[in-house]
Amino acid sequence: MNVMLTNQDLYQSLLPILPAVALMLGGCILLLFGIMQGNSVLPADANRSNGWAWSSLLIILSIWGVWCFASTPGLRFDSGLFRVDSVARYGTHLTLLAGALLVIITLKMTPARYAFEFHSCLLFLLSGAVFVAGAADLTSLYLGLEVVSIPTTLLLSVSRRDDAAREATLKYFSLSAFSSAVFLMGGSYLYGIAGTTSIDGILLALAKEQNLLSQVALSLVLGGLAFRVTAVPFHFYAPDVFSGSALTVAALLSTLPKIAGFAAMIRLLGGETLSINLAANVVPTLMILALITMTLGNSLALIQKSWRRLFAYSSVAHSGYLLLGLAAALQQGIGAQAVLGYLAAYSVMTLGVFAAIATLQGSYDKDLQLSDLRGLTQRSWWIGISLSICLLSLIGIPLTAGFWAKFNIFQIAVTANDSLLLFGAVVMAINAVIGAVYYLSLLASVNGWDSTKETKSLEISFASPATVACVACAVITLLWFVFPKWM
Repeated sequence: MNVMLTNQDLYQSLLPILPAVALMLGGCILLLFGIMQGNSVLPADANRSNGWAWSSLLIILSIWGVWCFASTPGLRFDSGLFRVDSVARYGTHLTLLAGALLVIITLKMTPARYAFEFHSCLLFLLSGAVFVAGAADLTSLYLGLEVVSIPTTLLLSVSRRDDAAREATLKYFSLSAFSSAVFLMGGSYLYGIAGTTSIDGILLALAKEQNLLSQVALSLVLGGLAFRVTAVPFHFYAPDVFSGSALTVAALLSTLPKIAGFAAMIRLLGGETLSINLAANVVPTLMILALITMTLGNSLALIQKSWRRLFAYSSVAHSGYLLLGLAAALQQGIGAQAVLGYLAAYSVMTLGVFAAIATLQGSYDKDLQLSDLRGLTQRSWWIGISLSICLLSLIGIPLTAGFWAKFNIFQIAVTANDSLLLFGAVVMAINAVIGAVYYLSLLASVNGWDSTKETKSLEISFASPATVACVACAVITLLWFVFPKWM
């Protein structure tokens, strides 16, 4: 019997992957036009190009607008490999927001010699993160993760051509391949246990069968994802890769892989409502990762003189907070809204910091020291105040989105009625104080008075679109405090 698909059926079957496919098609179009144009049309002294950035931004905003119209809050659909639910919608919106901010930062910054490669790879990377957010099967989840990793490696290899960049590319590629192998090994065990690659089927099988093999499988899968979120022990690439990459690639690394990694963890642990049946096997592993990650990240950030290495270790520390929130939500069998909200706040305030640094001449390839940022507010009060707001939000000071982000994680950890999670909440509070030390030190340097004015790197490009991105991030951070439901 022939079954005719109506237009509505076809629309609903394509809806879960519509943004990801559209982003991938946009990346292919940019890549095709870039190859056809070639570098022969560029003058010998060309070093900047923003036409590709504007095209990329137009693609992202168009897809975002269509997705906002097509994906109503109550809509739910599952096509087998992908689904539309609250996690998919939130992950897609957050990915597109981070992508739009990144493109604005790159306007007038991306060297013309690889501008089309950069923006096409960025669109591919965004499509991978959207794939992960909507994945309903191990195969589609792994596909999305690899679509995030491969363009990131390409961006590292083309953005800079010095020895530091080669080292960063090799480290990222090697560890990415290793973590993928670990994830696949764990995934193969999950398939052996459940007899299916469907995540729902795997969750049902794990709920019925709690044994050593299931514990090993889940530990391997989470270990493979630890690389994506820069969690211990797969964190050690971060400072060298941040230092050895271009500024825009470092900004990308600090946000998009983390969004994809935590979206993958949420999917594997239950999706909209985390599976409490997995708590006994997974919560201890998550807690160990969380406590070590936040403590090591903050401790090493304290001794850094390079701002990029400082934010690399800061990124590690924030992953620890997110892992704690994930463990607390899993223990109670609730949704991961606190984790997603923290991801949103972290992404915006971190991109705000990178946008502020992007306004400084010589910041693209140079790894600036913390002392180079002294007197930034003196040079531009717009940038200085916006950067200060983002730093205060990273600390978790009230009147910023970072306050609600940390408070929500702390609250669900305390109310879980579990001694291990309560201990984790105490450790988080201690680490928040440690993190405040180096953030306040950077804040004091930014707002300090530079009487010499001899640091060339502090010359600000006032016409830089990165200034707009920095101010926008600061405004969003303040608005999300007043309207936390928007996070």
